[in-house]
Amino acid sequence: MTAGPGLTLTSRGGRRNIAGPARRPEDPRDYTFSERAFEECYRDTFGTVWSIARRVARDDGEADDVTQKAYLALFRYWSRGELREPPAHLLFRVAKRGAIDLLRARSRAIRLFARLPRPAAPDEVSGPLARALRRLRPEDAGLLLMQAAGGLSYEELAAVERTSVAAVRSRLFRARRELGRRYDEEGGEW
Repeated sequence: MTAGPGLTLTSRGGRRNIAGPARRPEDPRDYTFSERAFEECYRDTFGTVWSIARRVARDDGEADDVTQKAYLALFRYWSRGELREPPAHLLFRVAKRGAIDLLRARSRAIRLFARLPRPAAPDEVSGPLARALRRLRPEDAGLLLMQAAGGLSYEELAAVERTSVAAVRSRLFRARRELGRRYDEEGGEW
């Protein structure tokens, strides 16, 4: 290797510039959006993007959420003509940042729950009911507990969850049904 103004690497194949002024390639890539190009990008990159998300996520659902957000961001940029780099580069960067955000949110939740006051012993849920609640999605278990233990109305739950009353009723119905099924599986008696 010879060091000089342009930093050139000399090897068996000849000389090659390894540093110098930045130049755009003579034939820049075409990043115009089309559904076909997006679908090809999806087919080529989904496995990698999902793997990035799954390594951080607790379950497949969290990985799916991170992956979906990454593809939505790519779609948004690309369809508006704002994409200035290969689509996979943006996609992998957004997936990585989404995974990091997931870790930060998890850490925040742990710190916040650690600060919550501990309830008195008689209010504690234990036995098959506690095991059944742990097997529910955290969002569903939280909604059930806010209604049952907190005594919140459908309207109050809708305000907390920032959704409609109908959506809260529907989620509570499904959560109660799932809780009953899980309670039976855990050996609970009615």
